[in-house]
Amino acid sequence: MTVPNAPCYQLREVVSNGVLQGDYPTHFALPLLIIQIVVVLLLTRSLAALLKPLRQPRVLAEVIGGVLLGPTAFGRSRAFVQTIFPKDSLTVLDTVSSMGLLFYMFLVGLELDLKAIRRSGKTAFIVAFAGITAPFVAGIGVSTVLHRTLSTGASFAPFVTFMGVPLSITAFPVLARILAERKLFKTELGRVVLPSAAINDVSAWILLATGVALNGKGKDPVIPAYVLLCCIGYVLFLLFIVRRGLEWIARRASEEEGASELSICITILGVLIAGFTTDTIGIHPLFGAFVYGIMVPKEGRFVHILVEKIEDFVTVLMLPLFFASSGLKTNLATINSLRSVGFLILLVATAFFCKVTATIVAAVSLGIDLRTSFAFGFLMNTKGLVELIVLNIGKDLGVFDDQTFALLVLMCLILLFFTTPAVMALYKPARDQTPCQNKSMESSSKKKRGELRILTCIQGTRGFLGMLNLVEACRSSRKSALKLYVVHLTQLSSRMSSAMTMSRAAQSDVCHEEDQSLIALQVYGRLTKTPLKLLRAISQLEDMHVDVCNLAMEKRATLLIMPLNMFQREDGTVEYANQLLVKLTQRVLQYAPCSVGIYVDKGLWGSMELSEASGDHKVAMIFFGGPDDREALAFAFRIAEHPSVKLFVTRFICEEHVEDDIGHVIELDNHQKTCVLSDKKLDEESLAPLREPKGLVKVCDISYKEVPYDGNPVSAIGNMMKLNDFSLVLVGRAGHTGVSVLPSNVKGPMEKFSEHSELGLVGEALLKNMGDLKASILIIQQYNSCK
Repeated sequence: MTVPNAPCYQLREVVSNGVLQGDYPTHFALPLLIIQIVVVLLLTRSLAALLKPLRQPRVLAEVIGGVLLGPTAFGRSRAFVQTIFPKDSLTVLDTVSSMGLLFYMFLVGLELDLKAIRRSGKTAFIVAFAGITAPFVAGIGVSTVLHRTLSTGASFAPFVTFMGVPLSITAFPVLARILAERKLFKTELGRVVLPSAAINDVSAWILLATGVALNGKGKDPVIPAYVLLCCIGYVLFLLFIVRRGLEWIARRASEEEGASELSICITILGVLIAGFTTDTIGIHPLFGAFVYGIMVPKEGRFVHILVEKIEDFVTVLMLPLFFASSGLKTNLATINSLRSVGFLILLVATAFFCKVTATIVAAVSLGIDLRTSFAFGFLMNTKGLVELIVLNIGKDLGVFDDQTFALLVLMCLILLFFTTPAVMALYKPARDQTPCQNKSMESSSKKKRGELRILTCIQGTRGFLGMLNLVEACRSSRKSALKLYVVHLTQLSSRMSSAMTMSRAAQSDVCHEEDQSLIALQVYGRLTKTPLKLLRAISQLEDMHVDVCNLAMEKRATLLIMPLNMFQREDGTVEYANQLLVKLTQRVLQYAPCSVGIYVDKGLWGSMELSEASGDHKVAMIFFGGPDDREALAFAFRIAEHPSVKLFVTRFICEEHVEDDIGHVIELDNHQKTCVLSDKKLDEESLAPLREPKGLVKVCDISYKEVPYDGNPVSAIGNMMKLNDFSLVLVGRAGHTGVSVLPSNVKGPMEKFSEHSELGLVGEALLKNMGDLKASILIIQQYNSCK
């Protein structure tokens, strides 16, 4: 049976025979689909790069890109439409994009943890209820006006539902991304707004299922009730039967330290069956995939494996096709009259004021301060992909006409654009400034009692054992106890799962990732009875230093150790493994609230475990003078108490510098004179224990000598390194006095090294001028309260 007035299109063959045989790729289904994907990806990624400086989420660029491809912009060109997006290709495009949406909604369900929502307490439920009820009720009035003037052909009940959901819903994935980028997960705002958005999201899908059921083509009014009953029955089946099977699969995956191919296949098959079942019932397939994703257990590695295998393919390749499909239906040119503009203002005002006002009132009534409540309201008004999905479902079902659809899409774009700037302007979380007395090793070493707190950062496994040996060497001291914080540095990617991982880490404040290096750290802490806490810093590399420095401040760290991985080329030159990590280290050095150590692993120090039973580890301490050298010396004294560490302290004294010392000081101004003389006095005091025959030298295995040099210290240091097989070299980065500890007339290799290098003059000379050096290097910068 044929449908009257249905358009007839010629079916396209899948692949061509090639241009050389006279076939044009755009006349065949697969080559045309590839061209469409490439065009969509290039446009959306370009827009995302342009909007990134404005701190806008990528979904905004993707929505705008889709709209530009439609009749609003590029689609106005007849040649463009007929070549790239001909009407007979849209069925394939819509089918592929719908498959991508199916798995995207499954991913959204995977990220929703019902147990976490239940733990959030009544605050999240009250705010979510107020945030969804007020705009939905207000949307009924707006729907009445629009239904009488624009969408006169649609049934009123489904029209009200499909209008109310976009007005009242909160885009949970987009909101999570904003919280991650603005580092708000650990704040009072982040702890409440995310579960509220999750509750809002689930409620919206329930309302959407109701709207789809009400819009059925059956004339019997009882049918929508049957559809909803069948839907409820299917959800209960998933909850009590399917969930148990998924728990068994997840448990097996955790026991076997990985999911089998069969487990992945069964789970993905379940997504397809869930979508098919809800479509058969009369509810949209996306609802089935979303609910099925919620049922997957969130504990263990199985859910992470699923996300890793599905997310990139869906979000990078298939999901942008949905924005193109949606944009081809969106014609902003239909908003061409004052009446249309008035309706747009009415929609934006209703969605904004009703939701924001209701959220603010609910938050204030629960005791949240007014400024935070305003930020709460703006965040709960976040729009994104889920709203666009709802609008497209309504458009496909015939609920919206072209003009109403365009008005609602533009409303979502406007609200999404202003969310991030509003939150940045309104909410700047204040951190508790916990007072810390021991911000440097030198100051803490002068106190008989106290606790040495070390915060060390790790990324990957390279240099891991060397970092562990540093901690072990510090642990053996009898002066003060050691408390260790290990921060796992993870780059915040554009993936939705990255933001949600950050959310879970913020809620527990502990890193639970099943990584071999982290497991080894936990075992080390238990065996040595060292107080150890695993933390996580998930952030974009350009501002990860903020997380690291804030953690150092919160944990009152005395020393912050940063790894800096390098590799040596065949010609002997040394290069950084990751330039972005170098910039991170430079920012940490600039803003750290405590002393900083930069650990460069070259193999020898981390080649064998440091223990009382192991052989001697020779450690060199190079001392020129100044605050950083004194800090490195204090650290050297600490690790020298380990029975397997043999410390060699060498003080390098420039003969010319000694001769001209008095004249040099006279040439300085009063402030510089004070700094230089004070520094020299502190240098002598720090070296005094090495000159006492019954002092530290007798208790620990320490040797001390003074080496004069003339002109260039690099050759003197090189001679010392050749004569001894050191496994670790300790150096200070620079001084804080503004006067270099090295003479001004140094010539030769030292000229090419910058005082502003993250390694400092001596550290950079050791690393880049001595390619055959096998010892690892620890460069230490003392905390300076005046910086």
